[in-house]
Amino acid sequence: MTADVKEFTNWIDTVKSLEPLGENLMKIWGRSEPSAADHQDMYRLALSAIANAYLGHVFVDPRRPTWSPLWNAAMNMGGPVPDYVYMLADVEPEGIYRLSGYRGTCLFVDITQRSWEILGVSPDMGGHAPSHDLNDLTLGPDGYFSVILSGERPEGYTGDWWPLHPTTVKLMMRKASYDWIGEVDARVAIDRVDDVPPASREEIARRISNVAAWAQGMIKFDIELARYYHDTHTINDLEISKKIKELGGLPDQIYYDGFYEIDDDEALVVDTALPATCRYWSILVADDRFSTVDWINRQSSINGHQARMDPDGRFRAVISARDPGIHNWLDKADNPSGMMQLRWNRASDSPDPIVKKVPFADIRKYLPADTPAMSLEERKEQLRIRREGAQLRILW
Repeated sequence: MTADVKEFTNWIDTVKSLEPLGENLMKIWGRSEPSAADHQDMYRLALSAIANAYLGHVFVDPRRPTWSPLWNAAMNMGGPVPDYVYMLADVEPEGIYRLSGYRGTCLFVDITQRSWEILGVSPDMGGHAPSHDLNDLTLGPDGYFSVILSGERPEGYTGDWWPLHPTTVKLMMRKASYDWIGEVDARVAIDRVDDVPPASREEIARRISNVAAWAQGMIKFDIELARYYHDTHTINDLEISKKIKELGGLPDQIYYDGFYEIDDDEALVVDTALPATCRYWSILVADDRFSTVDWINRQSSINGHQARMDPDGRFRAVISARDPGIHNWLDKADNPSGMMQLRWNRASDSPDPIVKKVPFADIRKYLPADTPAMSLEERKEQLRIRREGAQLRILW
C-alpha cells in the first residue's frame, strides 16, 4: 500500500493521483454491465477510502499520537462489526507510550498491535499479533487506568506495562458493546512519553503520496477477500474461516464466514446452538465488497443482547431482502450476493451453525411454530432504537 515518495508542490499533483481511483476500482470489482447505481455506489466507497487514508495514514503521527476513526458506517470497509468502534493510532517500536483514560461499561476493549498492513501480521510476530484487554489493567474506583507501552519496562516503573513488539507500527482498538444505548464506551488517550520531534515534512509528503494507493488497496483487499470466500467456502453456508488466522483476527475468537447468493424470493434460515459460555457473539451480512449492509438504518447484524432466543435455547435468524416479519431478521438489502459472518468470542466451544436456502414464502416451515410475528409498527420501533443506539456510540 505504498506509492513512490513524492514531494507534492501543488494541489493539482495531489488531485491527479486520485483521478484513476474510481474506474480502477470498478475494474477490480468486475461486475458485468454495471449500472449507474453501481458506479455511484463504488464512487461513494472510494471517497470513504480517501477519507480513511487521510484519517488513518496522513493525519496520524507516531511522534504525536492520537486515536483516529478507522472503520465505521461512513468508512465501511472490511466488514465492520456494528458492535465495535474501531480506532487507530500510529506508533514507533522504539517509542515509549502511555495509554490512559476511563474504562466505561462497554463489553470489552481490545487493543491489538499491528505491522504496516492494517490486517497483516509480520512473520516475526508469530501468528496472532499481540493483543491487550483493558480489563487486565488496574482500574481506579472511577474506572481510570494508565499503562505504559514500550519495548522494555522503564527502569523503576512499577505500574501496568505492556511490551511493544519490535515490528509494531500501529495500534488498532476495538470497543465492543452489546447494548448500544445502555453501555458507556471507554475513553482512551495516547501520549508519547519520550521526547522526540514531530513528523518531518518529508514523512508527511510520503504519506500524502500514499493516499491513492491506500484507498485502492483497502477496497481491493476487501473485494478479493469476498471473492476468496466465494471460491473456497460452500455457497450459502457458514464455515469456520479458512483465512482469519492468516489475517490476524482477534485471538480467542472463532470466526464463521460464508458467501450468500439468494434471489429476492429466497431466504437463508440460520439455525445454531450457542456455546456453553461466551463473552460475545454476533452475526452480520455484508455485500460482495465486504461492506457491511447499512447497520444504522437496517438490521444487518444481531448480537447476543439484541437476539431473540427460541425456547429450546437455539438462535434462529432469516437472511433476506424482504421483511419476514420475525424479530431475528438480517436485512441483506438489495444485494444479490455478499458475505455473512458469525463470531464466538472467548467461547467454551464452537457450535457449527446450520444454514438452509428456502423459498421466502416457506420460511415459517423452517422456524418453530411458536416463533412470534413482528408487526410493521414493532419493526419501526426496533429500527428506531437501533438508529438511536448506533448514533450514541463514540465514533469520532
